[in-house]
Parts: sequence; C-alpha cells; structure tokens
Amino acid sequence: MNIKIMRYIDYWLGSPLCFLLSGYNWFLKKISFPGKKDRVPERILFIKLSEMGAIILAYPLLRFIKKQYPCSELFFLTFKDNRDIFKLLDGIIADKNILTINDRRPGAFILDTLKAIIRLRRKKINIIFDLEFFSRFSMILAYLINSDKRVGFFRYSFEGLYRGSLLTHKIQYNPLSHVTRNYLSMAQAITKKDKNTPGLDTQIEEGQIAFPAYKSKGDVKERISRKLNELGISKHHRVFLINPGEGILPLREWPLSNFIILCQLLLENDNNFVVLAGNWGALGKGEILIKKINNPRCVSLIGQTSLEELAELFESSHCLITNDCGLAHLAMLTSIKKFVIFGPESPQVFAPLGANNCVIYSEWPCSPCLSVFNHRKSACRDNKCLKNIKPDDIYTLIKESLPTN
Repeated sequence: MNIKIMRYIDYWLGSPLCFLLSGYNWFLKKISFPGKKDRVPERILFIKLSEMGAIILAYPLLRFIKKQYPCSELFFLTFKDNRDIFKLLDGIIADKNILTINDRRPGAFILDTLKAIIRLRRKKINIIFDLEFFSRFSMILAYLINSDKRVGFFRYSFEGLYRGSLLTHKIQYNPLSHVTRNYLSMAQAITKKDKNTPGLDTQIEEGQIAFPAYKSKGDVKERISRKLNELGISKHHRVFLINPGEGILPLREWPLSNFIILCQLLLENDNNFVVLAGNWGALGKGEILIKKINNPRCVSLIGQTSLEELAELFESSHCLITNDCGLAHLAMLTSIKKFVIFGPESPQVFAPLGANNCVIYSEWPCSPCLSVFNHRKSACRDNKCLKNIKPDDIYTLIKESLPTN
C-alpha cells in the first residue's frame, strides 16, 4: 500500500479510533475489579508491521525477552514482505508464530488483520510490545488483541503524535538514542504493574546489543555462485554491490546521477563488477543505471534473490554501497563492508551497528528533517544534504578499503 495512503488513513481514521478506544478503556478501568496478580507471561507478542531494518534492530530486545522468559512462547505480527527476515534471526520466533498481514491489496489487508486479531485473542497474550514508533494502527491492533500489559512509545509532553492512552507501560521515545537502545528500554518496564512516567531504572549495557551472524548454507551459496557465473563473474573478480534506491522514501535517496558516476569510476578497473541488488522497488532506477552505463560488467540481480540469497551475495562481494535503508541493516548480519549514505535521517538513531560500517553523512545544517516525530514526512523538496555528497569522495573511501596486495 502506498505510504502516503497509509499515513492518511492512520491519521484520519486512526486518531478518532484511538480517542474512542481510550474513552472505552477509561470506562472499563472505572468499573472493573482489581487486576490479576503479576505472573510469569506464557505468551508474548511483538508488533512491527513495516520496515525490515527496524525488525533487525529490534533483535536484541527479542533476545533479551527470550532469555528472561525462556518458557514463554513468542509471537510476531508484521507485514507479509518481512516474513523471510526471521530466517536470518536465529529462529528467535518459531515459524508457526509469525503472523503476517498482506498490505498490497485492501481486501487482503482487512481480512488478514481480522484473522490476526481473532487468532491472537484466542491465544490469550500476556504482554504486547508495540515496536512501531507512533503508528495508530499498531496501537489499535494491540488494544483489540488484548493483553495484561501493552508496552510502547508514548508522547508524554511532546505535542502531536497522539494515539490515545491505551498503553499500560508507556516508554518515552529518545530522539538522541539509537533505535536498538530505545527498544531495549522497553524490557525494563514489564517487571512493573504499570508505567506512567518516562524515567527508567537502569542503563542499557553494551553486552545487550548483539546480532546473529549469518551462517552460510551450502545450497544457498551454490545458487548465488551459479547466478554470478551466469553474469560472467568468477571468484577472481571483485564485486561491488549497489542499491540505487527503492522509492519508498525518495527524499533519503542519493541522486541516481551520482550512483552512475560512482559506478563508472569503479568500472575503470577491468577486474571490477558492479552488481545492482535490492527488491523490486529498485527495478526502475536499476534499469536506467544499466542503460546509462552500458557496460557488460554492470549487471543487475534486483528482485532476483531471496533474503537468504542476498545475505550470501553479501558474503561473496567486496562491499555494499547503499542509501539509508533496510538493506544496510540486513548486511549488518554479514561480514561485508558497508558504505551507507545518510541525508535527511539521523545516523545517530538509525545507522547499522557492528563492524565494517562506513557512514557517509554531510551534517547539513537542516539535517535530519525526517524523524518519527513527523512520521518521516518532510516539507523538503531539495535534499542538498545528499546532493552535496560527491561520488569522488565515496570512491576514495572505497579505494582505501581495498586490499593493498
């Protein structure tokens, strides 16, 4: 579903629904008997509908909860396109407990949503973690699914970002802290009966922030090797992966003309291949780039790989050059060198973590202008924060990463 339509529905339908449900929730509290005693949760649900990258960044929270409640059954609700990412997350959520909603077609969207609510209500979930930042839809879902505890981000004294008073444990989103730390702060809250103030009790330890390393599989490795061979690439060639942009948030995409210049610089060496990678959203830009460069060593695998194959492709390549997007976070699970270009969004909050990361950020005075506080919708029409990052500068960084022998 188009992101503009989703924002429109979330605001105009989500806001009044959150208001009405908050009133209903207040009334229920007034007439209900004292709640049950706190108990070890048997079933825990995480909701993160969009953004594959954010699901990966939530892994330390999932791992912490699984360790803290080893006998609890974990569930995850997300959009259908994100399902395969869990194959790369160490089986942290059992396959049968991953519920998906098809957001491509309105009819399927409504039907899948109703099915998910009914199934999860029957499971009698004890704790729900709403991992969306300030989406009303996920908050409504969490309330309708019903649970003893609902944990999520709350605006407190921030203006706007209204989504009712449906949380039992309200976490203040920290715009100066990395998303992974924001997620981990949720784990502190659930030991209490409720939480209605922004303060937390303990520091987030560095040891809590860890991600699973991709483990190469023979059959997947063979498929990728075959695909590369078909493109004329052998193990003696050096492969540079490029993601030119997938069109979800065009404002945060480096100009295609700059990608074209960078690719031409890389192809000056006859041993180098440029391979375009990403999902179907990148196909349009990829076709233009291939046509403009017109070099047999610039080839495309856009939309031709599963997530597992993409991870294997990372392991077989020298480096990845990409905009700030989910692909950078997927690559975080592998050993590949990553050059990630940030513009209107803050690398302090959304940069990939771990080793082999090179973040390119101009620190333009008006950047970042995209954040969870404006639902990643900026009034900017000229992303100079990206346009002023030159291809030559990135090429120099890439050359410095090449082996000297």
